[in-house]
Amino acid sequence: MLLRYGVFSFLLMTCSAQNLSVGFAGGGAPTNAFETTNAGVPGTFTSYSQAKDYVVGLMLEYRLHGNLSLEGDALYRELHLKVAFVEPSLVLYAVSPSPVVTYELPLMVKYRFHGSMADPFLEAGPVFRPTTNLNANPSHYGVGAGIGVTARWKQFEISPMLRYTRWVHDRPLQNLAESESDQVELLISVTGRPRSAWHPLSSRIALGLVGGATLSHDVPTSTTGFMDVVVPAGSGGYTYQQESGTTSVSGSEVSLLGPALEAPLPKNIFLEVDAVHHSIEVSWRSVLQNGDVIESFSGREGLTWEFPVLGKYKFGTRRVKPFVEAGPSFRLQTENSSLFGIATGAGLEVRWKSLKIAPALRFTHWGPQGLVWGPQGYNSPSTKIGVNQVEFLTCLLL
Repeated sequence: MLLRYGVFSFLLMTCSAQNLSVGFAGGGAPTNAFETTNAGVPGTFTSYSQAKDYVVGLMLEYRLHGNLSLEGDALYRELHLKVAFVEPSLVLYAVSPSPVVTYELPLMVKYRFHGSMADPFLEAGPVFRPTTNLNANPSHYGVGAGIGVTARWKQFEISPMLRYTRWVHDRPLQNLAESESDQVELLISVTGRPRSAWHPLSSRIALGLVGGATLSHDVPTSTTGFMDVVVPAGSGGYTYQQESGTTSVSGSEVSLLGPALEAPLPKNIFLEVDAVHHSIEVSWRSVLQNGDVIESFSGREGLTWEFPVLGKYKFGTRRVKPFVEAGPSFRLQTENSSLFGIATGAGLEVRWKSLKIAPALRFTHWGPQGLVWGPQGYNSPSTKIGVNQVEFLTCLLL
C-alpha cells in the first residue's frame, strides 16, 4: 500500500502545480494516546498506553496569495493500548493488546515567514480522526496548531515541525478506555517544490471543498415497548416482578465536510466527485411505566465516508448557473449499513473571481440496511439507519 502511495505521489510531484506540492509526512507522538485507568486497584480492569505511536502518511499544500497556504494531510496512526485485569497482588493478568487504528486528517492554514535559506511557519486548523475498530472510541474532531521551518534542497522542501492537537473530550463506550485529549506530534515532511502550471490533472479541473449538514435524521424516530424484571423498592430476599416500559430512539442532524473535484465534459455537462465525512448521531431512552429511566445514551454511534460520483448539467453560460445532478453514491461500511445508493440534487452556481460557489439540495436513497445499532440493554430493540438522506451542501471550487 505504501508503495502504491509512493508511486502516486511521485506522479503528482512530476506534474504538480505552480501553487501545489505533494509528498510524504512522518514522525511520532511523545504523548500517550490513552489515559491510565484503575492502576493499582485490585479486582478491576486497567487500560493504558504501553508504547508511543508512530505517524506516517501523505500531505498536500496549496499556495494561496502572499505568505498563506492551505495544507491537507492524511496520516495513519495506530493508537497503542493494552487492557489487563489487576489481581489482588497487583499483578496484571490476561494482558491484552487492543490497538485502535486511526487516520488523522488535519486541514491547516499555514503562514510562512520567508527567509533566504529556510522559511519558518505557523499553522492552525481543524483535525478529523476516523477509526476502523471499536477497541476504544476516541473522539473524531479536534483543533490543531503547529510551528516549524521549511528548508529547500534541490527540487525538495523538507519541513520538520511540532504539532499540538486538542481533541474533543471522548464519549467512551461502556468499559472502554478513554483517550488523552492533548496530543503532541513531532513530524517531518518531504515534498516536491512547486513548479509547472496550476491544475496538475487538467487546465480545466477544479478542486475544492464541500460542506453542509443533513436535513434528515440518519436514525428514524421510533418508540418500542418492552417488559423488564425489577426488584420492588423495600422488598427483601429475591422478590422480583415484571414492569413494562418504552424505549424511544431518534437521530439528529450532523455536519458534513470533505474534498471535492469537478471535471468538465461536453455540452455543459460536468463530473463531480466528493469525499464527505459523515458521523451518525443517535439518542435513546428506556423508561419504565413508573417514570424511572433505566438506560439512556446520546452521542456518536457510527462514522463513515461517502463518495458521490455525480453528473451535473449546468444551464447557460452566465456567471449564475442553475444546475441539476445525479449519479451513484458509495459509502464506507459502518456496522451493517448499505454501501451503495443513488443521489440526485439541484442547486445554483455563482462565480466570484476564480472561485465557484455552488449551494445545492441533495437527496440520496441508499440500499437496504441491516441491523446496525442497538442499545446495550437486553430489552432494547435494534434499529436501522434510514434509507433516505436529505442534505444541504455548498461546494467551493477553484
